[in-house]
Amino acid sequence: MKTRIQILVSLLVVLISALGAIAQTSKIPYHTGDNYFIKNTVTEDKLGNPIITDALKFSEIFGMATVMGPKGTPTSIDFKKEFVIAIFQKASDFELSYRAVSLSQIAPKKLQLTYEEKWGKKLTFTIRPFLLLIIDKKYLGELKLKVLKK
Repeated sequence: MKTRIQILVSLLVVLISALGAIAQTSKIPYHTGDNYFIKNTVTEDKLGNPIITDALKFSEIFGMATVMGPKGTPTSIDFKKEFVIAIFQKASDFELSYRAVSLSQIAPKKLQLTYEEKWGKKLTFTIRPFLLLIIDKKYLGELKLKVLKK
């Protein structure tokens, strides 16, 4: 009888621990940055960490790509309250697109970005697509990337 109680208590402790780990993971709200481009002078090593927390660093990498129309201005970023996550690679002559799947807080001050990287056919020109997410600074922390290749 005593052994059964010990086993039950052990199982209960494991269950509570597992539920605690699940409770720590939460979705983080974000929006995408539109109407920007990566400057030609930028190499992929310029962005060692995909997190950008200030306007100066951002302006070294990105330029504004304003176009006509109601959605033609670049997405506003307030670096006093927000930071960005930027994903890009070197220019390529293959179709490439990125899509954010989820951004989660997996532990205090630890984020995980899951994104899709989709490669396509060979092109006759080079492109430099990117993923630009804008997030509230209250979520700022260490970033883990999880890439789903298609």
